Amino acid sequence: MKLLQPIRFWLILSFITISLAVFSQNLPVNAPGIIKGRVLDIKTNLPIPFVALSLTDSVSTPKSLQNDLEGKFVINNLKPGNYTLKISYVGYQNKAITQIAITDTRLEIDLGDILLNANDKLLNEVVVTYQKPVVEMHDDKLVYNISETIAGEGSVAADVLKNVPMVSVDIDGKATIAGRRNTRIFIDGKPSDYSANSIGELLSILPSDALESIEVITDPSSKFDADGDGIINIVMKKGRKVGLTGTLSSRVGTLGNHNTGAFLSSKGKKFSFNANAGYSHALRLSDANSNRTNNVFDNTGALDTTFFNDQTNNAERITDGVDSRVSITYQPDSAQVLKATIRGSYNDGFSESFSDNLSLTEERIERNLLRQNNTNGNNSYDFVMDADYTLRGKNKQNYTVGINYNRNNYADLRDFSRFSYRPDGTLRNPEPTLQQNSNNNIGSNLELNLDYDKTFKFLNTRLETGFKINLNNSDESQLAQYFDYDVNQYVVNDALTNAFLFKQNVYASYLTARFRIKKWSIRAGTRAELTNISFIQENMPNADFRPYMSFFPSLAVTRSFSKTMRGGLNYSRRITRPRAFALNPLIDNSDSLNIRFGNINLRPSFTDQYEANITFFGKGWSVSPRISYAISSRIIERIKTPIAGTNGTETTYLNLGNSSSINFNTFANYQIDKTKNMNAGFTISRVSYESAANSRLNNTGIAVRANAGMSYSFDKSTAMEANLNYIRNVSAQGIVNGYLESQFGFKRNFLKNRMSARVTMVDPFSERNFSSITQGQTFFQESFSLQRTRNFMAALSYRFTKINGGNTKAVIPKKRVN
Repeated sequence: MKLLQPIRFWLILSFITISLAVFSQNLPVNAPGIIKGRVLDIKTNLPIPFVALSLTDSVSTPKSLQNDLEGKFVINNLKPGNYTLKISYVGYQNKAITQIAITDTRLEIDLGDILLNANDKLLNEVVVTYQKPVVEMHDDKLVYNISETIAGEGSVAADVLKNVPMVSVDIDGKATIAGRRNTRIFIDGKPSDYSANSIGELLSILPSDALESIEVITDPSSKFDADGDGIINIVMKKGRKVGLTGTLSSRVGTLGNHNTGAFLSSKGKKFSFNANAGYSHALRLSDANSNRTNNVFDNTGALDTTFFNDQTNNAERITDGVDSRVSITYQPDSAQVLKATIRGSYNDGFSESFSDNLSLTEERIERNLLRQNNTNGNNSYDFVMDADYTLRGKNKQNYTVGINYNRNNYADLRDFSRFSYRPDGTLRNPEPTLQQNSNNNIGSNLELNLDYDKTFKFLNTRLETGFKINLNNSDESQLAQYFDYDVNQYVVNDALTNAFLFKQNVYASYLTARFRIKKWSIRAGTRAELTNISFIQENMPNADFRPYMSFFPSLAVTRSFSKTMRGGLNYSRRITRPRAFALNPLIDNSDSLNIRFGNINLRPSFTDQYEANITFFGKGWSVSPRISYAISSRIIERIKTPIAGTNGTETTYLNLGNSSSINFNTFANYQIDKTKNMNAGFTISRVSYESAANSRLNNTGIAVRANAGMSYSFDKSTAMEANLNYIRNVSAQGIVNGYLESQFGFKRNFLKNRMSARVTMVDPFSERNFSSITQGQTFFQESFSLQRTRNFMAALSYRFTKINGGNTKAVIPKKRVN
């Protein structure tokens, strides 16, 4: 009977969709979008009347009109979408303005003064890209337009993410949304974080030349997977200009890192493609030390023994990676679109670390010194293929069929050598303890989706519904060996050798309805997901997972109070399913006094999120404060506990209990004039953990994420920008004290803006230095870390455009539009 529930649910959704379609066929509609501007002569600055204007998109019939005697024009009744405005007049050079994006939260766009050149010898059309603000704040997401920043060329995705408001990036390249515990990484609206081993490496080699924007989605609609409480969506460039365009870039830094990237696109009437490739070489150096106290109590609860352990660590990691992508779009007519993308990446890394673990008596006298040297060689590759076919019906309905396949492979070989010393400095054993671990992880994910959406005249209604199948597999193994000096060879260590096969299949359906009633905008939806998991181990008992059905409602209400103020309320329910790396039972003893392993007994966590937001905006400025509250059950957290009777610890994942957080976030953007822009953001979160089973895991802390940025254009060819970030995190067992990140950039264009040189300084005043405290009922640990991040980088980029028979044209300086 349980398996019949999703079938009933899907039938109800289909009935609602058909009923609304019949009811609303003949009611009036009025699209709210507006594009306006004024056309002037570039030399006299006087209006040019009766200019021919043509507005096109990829769906509707082109709109043709003329401006008035004062050169002004207003184009009304536009739906959300991307538009191109073409301007022509006898004796003047034709001009096209592309990528004019109307969204549900940015319905009116003022193009300002559009200047035409009266030189009739220039017969080719001038293509100008509409310049968007660096940061756009929508009701449910924040959009960071990479192309409007200095780091838009010659960088990698991980560098760009560090400057995105509300986003934090750790030393491993993992990006999270401030105030959100479980952030997912999407590329072009599709999940790309199935392999925890490779997502950080991918972001470190993905070239910024190929990135259009980064969306921080805090309130995902029901169309998105319910897993995760926030999404960072990386939007790739599509190459919208007609003809052939491209970018080549290269960057070197004083830390020894360098990268090269390229982007190429070609667009015709029916066929277009875009491709990118990037190579990155990175060097990471870090120093760390920690002091830990383990207390042992007797049966009466009295303190029996105290262990002290001081640890120092020096690590160096070198990585080389390549990433490439080819995307093809075929549009035989206005009703059909076929898109296909293939992406692949490969990463090769080598790391070496040296550590000293000093064990002390209660009198702080040396008891034992364990000196360890680890080397780790690893490689990984990812392959992604996806395709979508969209059919547009005559009655404003769209049908989309999609397939996405992701395969990743991660392998490493780790060598450990350990030397144990007595207090007098002599070796306890004449030979070191040698260990070798070989790990392999093969993962794959297949997604099939069918989506349908339709726009109705009744209340400007839009319905979206669809089905999705997600099949995720992870096959992981570890072969651990120790060196036996008696036989003079490596022997299998059965206690550390194991393999497992993880399968997670999710079957989902969703329904979302969007309404617009005068100043009100409403989005209501629900999603149903049936999850089936299996976990098979080679040397241990299998985990017992039963299929379960979950429902995820969501609601977003927005009201425009005036032309300068808009407010909204959001609610959504989300799930955090334990991933393969959290369930992974393989024991990682690369640090013999701090071992790690997963927990096959984990169960999913559910979170209810509530948010209120309000946005004030005017000519060139906007301020958007918001407050949110989230409460989670059975939260999944990584927990450290002492190993009884020793000075060591073990770390694993647990379902703690309940957790709640109150988050206040505000973001402001101010376009002072055409040359100066400032933005700032601030997020403060009060996070509470409560565990009914273990009171020592109860904790409350404050997390902070603040950023400030500015850009200044000295002239059309010279610009600079600066970004500052402050981060302070909290966990169930402690805090990571705040640390500051800084980045400054200077760019100069040459050769009619075809070439640009850029200098970037990262943390020029101080290295990234932070401390953390981790504590439990029987232990206390204070850690200090220094990451050598100070870096001075130089980059060179070349841009080209070929239109109409191969004429190479310089990129026209973009016009700032408020």
